Amino acid sequence: MVFACTRLTSIVKILKKSKEVVEESNPQQRVLRRLFRYSFSDWKLILLGSFFLFIVSSAEVFVPLLTGRLLSSVAYKDPYPKFRTNLLLFVGAYFIGILFGGFRLWVFSVCVARLSIRLRTKLFQTYLQQEIGFFDTHESGKLLSRLNHDTEIMSTTVANNVSQCIGSVFKFIGIILVMFKLNAYLTLICIVGTPVILVVIKLSGNTSRRVSEKVQNLTADSSEVSEEAIQSIRTVRSFANENGEIKRYTSILQQAYGALVAQAGLASVQKWFVDMGSVGLSATILTYGAKLVRENRLPGSDMLSFIMCQLALGPILSDISQIYSSLKTAAGASESVFEYIDRSIEQKPSGDYKPDEFRGEIEFQDVTLTYPARPNEKAISNVSFRIEPGKTYAFVGPSGSGKSTCLNLLERFYDPNEGKVLIDGHEIQEYDHKYLHQKITLVGQEPILFNRTIRQNILYAMDENEDENQEKSEAAVVEQDAIVESAAKEADAHTFISGLVDGYNTPCGQRGTQLSGGQKQRVSIARAIIRKPNILLLDEATSALDPISERLIQESLVQNNQQKRTVLISAHRLSTFEKCDRIFVICKGKLVEQGSHEELMAIENGVYQELVRRQLTDLGDSQL
Repeated sequence: MVFACTRLTSIVKILKKSKEVVEESNPQQRVLRRLFRYSFSDWKLILLGSFFLFIVSSAEVFVPLLTGRLLSSVAYKDPYPKFRTNLLLFVGAYFIGILFGGFRLWVFSVCVARLSIRLRTKLFQTYLQQEIGFFDTHESGKLLSRLNHDTEIMSTTVANNVSQCIGSVFKFIGIILVMFKLNAYLTLICIVGTPVILVVIKLSGNTSRRVSEKVQNLTADSSEVSEEAIQSIRTVRSFANENGEIKRYTSILQQAYGALVAQAGLASVQKWFVDMGSVGLSATILTYGAKLVRENRLPGSDMLSFIMCQLALGPILSDISQIYSSLKTAAGASESVFEYIDRSIEQKPSGDYKPDEFRGEIEFQDVTLTYPARPNEKAISNVSFRIEPGKTYAFVGPSGSGKSTCLNLLERFYDPNEGKVLIDGHEIQEYDHKYLHQKITLVGQEPILFNRTIRQNILYAMDENEDENQEKSEAAVVEQDAIVESAAKEADAHTFISGLVDGYNTPCGQRGTQLSGGQKQRVSIARAIIRKPNILLLDEATSALDPISERLIQESLVQNNQQKRTVLISAHRLSTFEKCDRIFVICKGKLVEQGSHEELMAIENGVYQELVRRQLTDLGDSQL
């Protein structure tokens, strides 16, 4: 008994191992099975569509038989009642196929749309959950191509072709049964030749999948080039490099064209083999069938019906071959999409710490960071400092020294490779993600506005933004408008906004292109302070403003800091940081000096002193 159990366990292990080997050797089958599982939530619609499909296929199975009998009635001059019966059956079969075929098309079209929404939503959700380093190392054009192009191939190809495949299989089995009923010998001849055709379909389908993957990758590359050129059109125009961008784009398209030509060639060869195989089978069946008719072993009417059935098998096999190739194409697209969906987030997950009191005390303890896109270069190294709540601090230093990196760590765009970032004594990753970003807000040196109105861009920072499509009472709208205007005034943006024709309802354009650089920065500052953050991060946030506007905003945000928020500034201008409570001097990724403006100026031959001296003599910091 023990021996038998041991043997049974061994057999089970061998079977499991064999299954794993099969799955590894057929990754496209595993991908397609997974893709089919995404459709299971629509099982009721799929069941309804399959029911319609079964009726359509059943009707179409009898069409060749009824066609043969109808033609036989004409050829042999059967009595009119018999002809009329065959005609009515023929028309009835076609009518049922057309009627329920329309229902089938509608149901499966709905399934395609629902599957596409699920796939796109899942992939988009995956993108937005990735760490910022993921976007540093992946081109946005390729990500958008996967989101828009590959998911469409997956949903459309799979849903449509699966329904066609099921219908073709139903018809194939049904016609074979009818053919057996007419004559078993002729049917066996037909079946013997079918495996050869299926082998050709299998081989060409595998090759088509590899070519399809290449086409999809090249399509993603072309999307990346076009998106980059369009978004950077001012730079392209400034350097008169339109022809260069066109050359890059067409070069990739030419490569894709070559792959598409190869794919079309494969499809043509496959069709030739399938059609030639069908012709060969037809010739063999006609030869043997004619012999049976001459020997009176098969009625002529049955022979005619059999030929009609056999001719109907050719298009069915051709459809199956095309469906197989299309499913291989979908498998190629699915592999790329599922690769992103399955990607593990490399950043530590956020915690759930949401304290009632958030003071905003910040401490860096020997922090070192290396950006994912530059793994061999340290952005900052062993940086330590402490920031007291309610005060204003500045990070100064040459370009690329690591000033913005310190602010990026506080936004938790990246986690340090070494050391700790503490807020109120807790590591930053312990805080709840949404809670943390309600307390800390960043205005970047390249402010990005959405293609919405100025009002909607400022309200983007508010929780109410989640329900912006929901109708609000007039009192709520008035109160919200007052909050928006208050934030705009604090950011010195209300005057220029009021001067626009549509005021706060003025569209900003894609990435804020309808506004000037200074206007974008002021709207971005308003968007940041409307949330009333405890910690405000300004990364060159006033670099595009004139000195007067910059002074007004600084007086509002820094000198008249009624909320007693902690303000951290990364800047190059002396006027921006000289009145800060404390200044951190970063040079080549290291904290080299810290203190007030007066204390740092007292350091002989110090980095800060040299920086200020060069600014005062209009040399700038580029030579540091």
